[in-house]
Amino acid sequence: MPFLHAMTLRRPTSLLAALLLACAPLTPSVAQSQPDAEQSRGMEGFQPLDRIVAVVNERVITQRELEAEVAQLGGQVDLASMGPSERQRLAARVLDRMITEAAMLERAKKIGIQIDDTRLNQALDGIASRNGMNLSQLRQAVIGQGQDWAAFRDGIRDQMIIEELQKREVYGQINISDREIDDYIEQRTGASAEQTEYRLAQILVSVPENASPSEIETARERAETIRDELEDGEEFARVSAERSDALNAEEGGDLGWREPARIPSLFLPVVRDLEVGQVSDIIRSPNGFHIVKLADTRTTTGGAAVTQYRAEHVLLRPRSDRDPDATRKLAQELRERIASGEARFGAIAREFSDDPGSAKRGGDLGWVNPDEMVPAFAQRLESVKVGELSPVFQSQFGFHFLRVNDTRRQDVSGEDLRQQARNAIGERRADEELTKYIRRLRAEAYIENRLTGTVSDARGQRALGRQ
Repeated sequence: MPFLHAMTLRRPTSLLAALLLACAPLTPSVAQSQPDAEQSRGMEGFQPLDRIVAVVNERVITQRELEAEVAQLGGQVDLASMGPSERQRLAARVLDRMITEAAMLERAKKIGIQIDDTRLNQALDGIASRNGMNLSQLRQAVIGQGQDWAAFRDGIRDQMIIEELQKREVYGQINISDREIDDYIEQRTGASAEQTEYRLAQILVSVPENASPSEIETARERAETIRDELEDGEEFARVSAERSDALNAEEGGDLGWREPARIPSLFLPVVRDLEVGQVSDIIRSPNGFHIVKLADTRTTTGGAAVTQYRAEHVLLRPRSDRDPDATRKLAQELRERIASGEARFGAIAREFSDDPGSAKRGGDLGWVNPDEMVPAFAQRLESVKVGELSPVFQSQFGFHFLRVNDTRRQDVSGEDLRQQARNAIGERRADEELTKYIRRLRAEAYIENRLTGTVSDARGQRALGRQ
C-alpha cells in the first residue's frame, strides 16, 4: 500500500500568519514588478529593468522576486545585522530553492497537472474558514498585509500543484509492507518497556546526481567550512537557515523528536554516540554531506499510547507597523502581565492573539498531540511543566507563549497504531525520496543561474559566457 505523505501541522493551517508566510507567491505578478504611476513620474522617462537572475526551462526568476522571497525570511533570520557577503550567501540559498520550485512547476506542467478555479476556490474557502473568515474577509486581510490578491491566488495554486506533483511522483510511490509495519510495532511495544528518543537537527550540503569528483570535493569543502563555523560557536539554526540545502533549512533544520526506527540507518550509530548539544562529524550519504546535531534526548515508555496536552497559547506576528523586535517585546510584556496576575490568559488571548481560531476561545487549543505541531511549538509544549507559562519563543508564524493545563496518556487502537507505524516508516523514507527526486528533476532541467554564473542541463554544467 503506498504511503501518502500528508502535512500534519494542524494548528499552522488555522493561522493567517502562516498563510501569509508559507503561502507567499512563488512568482509575484508582473504588475508588482512595475513602478507605480507616482514612481514613474519624475523619472524623466527612465524605466529601471528588473533583471533576470535565473532561467529554469521556460521560466524566469527576477531580482525583485528573489528580494521578495528573502524579505519573507525576516522572521527567521536577522536580515538587518547581515553584512553584504552574508546577505549574498542567503540570497544564493533562497534562489536555489526558487529554482527547485520552478523546476517542479515545469515538471507538473509537462505531465498535465492543473488546479482549476473550482479546486482553487475550495482551497481558499477552507483557508478563510480555518481563520474564522469568509472569502471576502480573507481577501481584505491579504490586501491589508500589502499583498496583491491575484498574486496570492497564484501562489496558492502553485503550492497545490507542487503538492500534487510530490504526492503523485514521490510519496505515492513509497510502498510499505505489512511485515515492515509488524516489525516497527514489535520494536515499540515488545520486550523493552523503555526506549530513547532523539531530538535532531541537520544541515545538508547536497551533491548533484552524477556529480564529478571536483563537484564532490567542492561540496565536501563547503561542509567542512560549515562544520568549522559550528565548532567556533555559530548558532546551528542560523547556519542552517543561511547555508543548508535541506528542505527544512529555514526552520533551522529541525527534524523533531525521532525514535530509533524513524532515524535513517546511516545517522543512527552517529546519533547514539553524540552528547546532547554536540554536533556530528560530516556524514556522507548518496544525497551529499550531512551535519547532525543532537538537541535533546528523552526516555519513553513503550506501548500503544501517546501523551496529549491540554494547552492554550498567544501568537503575535510581525506586521507592517510592528517589526519582529517590537513584536517579541510586546509578547514578553503580555506574558509578564499574565505571570504577575495583572491579567488573565484568556483575556490577553482574546484581545491580542493573531490566531483567530484559538483567540476567540481565550487561546484554548484543546487536547493536542506534539506530532501535530511545528517543531518549535512541539518542543515548548513538551518541555514546560503543567500550570507554568513558557518563555516567549519563535516559530515560522511569529512569536508565541503557551501554558499547558493538563496532560493525559491516550490509548491508541490497533488500526490507529498500524497507521502511525505506516506514517512513521513513510516519513523516514519521504525526505530521502523527495531529495533524490529533486536532484533528478534538476539534473534533467535547463538551469541558468546568473548569480553563480553557471548553466546546467542534461549534458552537465558549464560556466556562463555572459552575465
